[in-house]
Amino acid sequence: MRTVADLMMKNLITLKETDSLAQAKALMQEKNIRNIPIINDAGECVGMLTQREYLRHAFHLVSQFGTQMLSQKEEQTTVASAMNKDILTLSPNIALDTAAEFFIENKYGSLPVIEDNKLVGILTPVDFVKLAHEMLKAEAED
Repeated sequence: MRTVADLMMKNLITLKETDSLAQAKALMQEKNIRNIPIINDAGECVGMLTQREYLRHAFHLVSQFGTQMLSQKEEQTTVASAMNKDILTLSPNIALDTAAEFFIENKYGSLPVIEDNKLVGILTPVDFVKLAHEMLKAEAED
C-alpha cells in the first residue's frame, strides 16, 4: 500500500510567522509556488499562506492605504496576519487513495504532512497528477 510519505514533497520551502508579506510574495514568485507552510521555531506547522490568502490581504492593504503604499505595507505586515491558521493536515502513514479522496472532496491546493507535531512534507494535487503520469508511461511501455 502506497502512503502519503511515498508521494509527498520533502524538500520544503517554508516561512516563519514573523516573516513579512513582501518576503512571502517574493518567495512565491521566485519559486513559482502557491502554498507556503508557516512554521514556528520548533518546526511545527502553525499555518499556511496560500496565494489566494496573500492576494486577499494585499487587496485589503490597497483598500486601506492605496497602491502607492502597498510595497511598504507588505514589508511591515507579518505572514501571521494573513495566513490560514485553521489548517487540515495529513499523517505520512495515510493511504494515498484516502488522501486522493480528500483532495477530490475538499478541493484543497495543498496539505501539510505532520509527524510528531513537526512538518515533514507537503502534498498537492499536482503530486497525484505526476503519479498518474508515471503510471500511464509505465503502462504504455509494457
